[in-house]
Amino acid sequence: MLHVVTGGSGSGKSAFAEEMACKYHRQNLDGTLLYIATMIPYGEETKKKIKRHQNLRADKGFQTMECYTELEKNVEQKLGAPDSAGKHISCVLLECMSNLVANEVFREENGVDAANVDVTRQILRGIQALQRVSKHVVIVTNEVFQEPLQSSKEMQHYKKILAEVNCKLGNVADVVTEVVYGIPGTVKTDQRNKMKFQRNDGVKGAGSMRLIIGGSYQGKLEFATKLFPKLRWIDGAVCPLDAVESCEGIYHFHEYVKRWIQSGKDNENIAETMAAQLHERNPDIVIVSDEIGYGLVPVDAFERNYRETTGRICTELAGYACEVYRVICGIGILIKEGRTNEDGTGTGIAGRD
Repeated sequence: MLHVVTGGSGSGKSAFAEEMACKYHRQNLDGTLLYIATMIPYGEETKKKIKRHQNLRADKGFQTMECYTELEKNVEQKLGAPDSAGKHISCVLLECMSNLVANEVFREENGVDAANVDVTRQILRGIQALQRVSKHVVIVTNEVFQEPLQSSKEMQHYKKILAEVNCKLGNVADVVTEVVYGIPGTVKTDQRNKMKFQRNDGVKGAGSMRLIIGGSYQGKLEFATKLFPKLRWIDGAVCPLDAVESCEGIYHFHEYVKRWIQSGKDNENIAETMAAQLHERNPDIVIVSDEIGYGLVPVDAFERNYRETTGRICTELAGYACEVYRVICGIGILIKEGRTNEDGTGTGIAGRD
């Protein structure tokens, strides 16, 4: 069993992951309950955070193994191979993937400008090594992909690697859970993921607008092309501004909105106007867009307007759409399904799963 737990900072994901790890351990009391700590104890703030996590898992039966880099090597050296009776660890809780990726990406011998193409593969080999010695593996990771402010080159590189790891883990995981303010929501189980793709065969009809959203680097376009393999796509970052009225699908829609604002076209009531015109002129379009309405409010006036306008446009489009998907760790969750009314408004119901 591979269970991936994701969520924002302070969301309660750690407590939930510990609860699940203890649950899996109770099912296999003949093995060890292991906690793999990946946060380097650097500075007072980090040490306080580590102490808090130690207090959280106190008296729960965890054994702790520190591992900051080279997960596969540490597993082989410290945990060895499965014994003759089978896997000798009942459950491993790795906390957390965002720290492990950061430790690998920013290792001094790597350098942020180096071709770190092996970081993802190296980490995944480490997870596979854990699966060889443990009956259950629970991994905590972070959602850091919905911050609208422009990141440094180094931070963009880190986010891309972490997202790639998250998506690949999401693809092979048995269960993926997102925790929002202490409330766990199931993103994936094997049965649920199959149901999603069976419900939509990619055939469109009149007024069948779809909206696919999610954080950066989450695999939104890959998910969209699986749902609609025959669609012809345009890139909102570079396409002609009028191409959206006739295209079948557009990705980087948030970049398209930015270019539209910069062009000075119809900036008054742009959200309602753009959404209504798009639905009227191209009601079957499939739209893929980043969610950029999270994080700190930008200081720059244009960036503030861009963030809010994109959010309002996507809100309007979600009202017209017959389906809205949100992609997390490469997995699309249907958050609205329904039909389009004669007046062009959507009759949506929340995703049933």
